Amino acid sequence: MQRFFNSLKVAFKDAAGLCFFSIFRQAERLLSGQRFYSMLRPFFAARAGLNSLFKPPQPSADLPDFLRASRTVAIARQQRRDGYLNHVIEFFPDRLGGAKWMNHCRITGLSHVQQARQDRRAVLLAFCHFGPYYLLRFWLRAAGFPAATFIGGKSEIRPRLARFKDRFSPFPEIPVAFYQDQLRAVSGFLAAGNPLLIPIDAPVGKQMIVPFCDGWSFQMATGAVRLAIRHRAALIPCSIIDEGGWHFCLKFGWPVPEAYLATEADWPRAGKHLLAEMMGEFQAHPQQCSVDLTRCLKPNPPPSRIPTLPA
Repeated sequence: MQRFFNSLKVAFKDAAGLCFFSIFRQAERLLSGQRFYSMLRPFFAARAGLNSLFKPPQPSADLPDFLRASRTVAIARQQRRDGYLNHVIEFFPDRLGGAKWMNHCRITGLSHVQQARQDRRAVLLAFCHFGPYYLLRFWLRAAGFPAATFIGGKSEIRPRLARFKDRFSPFPEIPVAFYQDQLRAVSGFLAAGNPLLIPIDAPVGKQMIVPFCDGWSFQMATGAVRLAIRHRAALIPCSIIDEGGWHFCLKFGWPVPEAYLATEADWPRAGKHLLAEMMGEFQAHPQQCSVDLTRCLKPNPPPSRIPTLPA
């Protein structure tokens, strides 16, 4: 019986998603970006407020000072509203490359990616669950880079609606997502010179501890570093910042030095470089650090005290 209700729930969700897919695409065609956003904002604000009644934010765990102040109920409601709004963009990825939308996303540091591709190196883009990270692939493809995202789990878990939306992505012949059971396909994707997005704050696979800030460490997934070493790839940190009103800034940091991608002993140095490149964005926009990111933060243990022997 439970399986039946679960199947019914999935079927209803897919049907609703397809309905909204058609509505959003038609509205996007008829309205300017600003009018479309303004039309949707009150609806999603109400939805966020309603969900907050049934799913109140969990008490914040102990966090670094610059993050603690941003963990309020009001900010959590705003994050939920903005998340609903930003996910709408996923319904028309094929139109983001046009003049109507490209001025909605500033891109800085793109030369690092371009240089790596000119050098015929594989490109790995390391990111955290920060800002509207789920839009990274969409804006990159709109800019002419057939990026895909590496996702945990097995490929069979990809939802039907997501597979349907994949058909509308630029470069539809190139997969938009890879899973842990598709590592051979990942190798071919990278060898073809396509950028692969991979999170470093995922709770799966091998992990390592990297310094984060004073008194805190970061539990980092090593998948990005290991793939970079295996494929001799350029490992480039990237972040996307929500600037409000469907305006974004996509930033690429300095690639990890090749000396940090030699052996397993170098992994922490590579991880420290990635975090250092992203830290400025975390501190400037702490409210955009998701729970998936903050759960990786671990307080450093107090220094052990060595008892002094009596004279």
